[in-house]
Amino acid sequence: MSFFFYNAKSMARNEAELRRLLLGALRGGTSVVLATVSEDGVPSTALNSWIVAKDEQTVALAVDTRSSAYANISAGRTKVAFEVLADDLILSARGRATIIKETLASVSFPCALAHIEVDSIRDHTVSSVHFRGPQYTYAGDKGHRSDVERAIFEELAKDVSGT
Repeated sequence: MSFFFYNAKSMARNEAELRRLLLGALRGGTSVVLATVSEDGVPSTALNSWIVAKDEQTVALAVDTRSSAYANISAGRTKVAFEVLADDLILSARGRATIIKETLASVSFPCALAHIEVDSIRDHTVSSVHFRGPQYTYAGDKGHRSDVERAIFEELAKDVSGT
């Protein structure tokens, strides 16, 4: 069914509207595919759902410090892109990532806090084509993870100063 995305008309939305949609979509739990580039120019992608919009210009995300995304960003290869995959909304954003804090307190494995200053957004949503974003749920014995995720989203939304 993906061929429809290439042949159908995309939605006509201006930059301000796209930024408002990005802010609304990234409240916690929406999946994105983050793309970074290695020193050799090799692209690397990762699915990330620990991402929140701080405002219409900046998003905050948890980055596993063992990942290629972390290695690429911390090495100064800060140009990144991410695809927002939400219900009836597909956005492509580009910007510059910065590691803001080396350790997130709410994550039980080594994760850093990164900010992406969004330079541009493109709308890949297609009129009359309904898209359902990927989502996950926890099995019965893993239900406590919802509370953990809420704590992670709250930490991502805070300023570096903790306010």
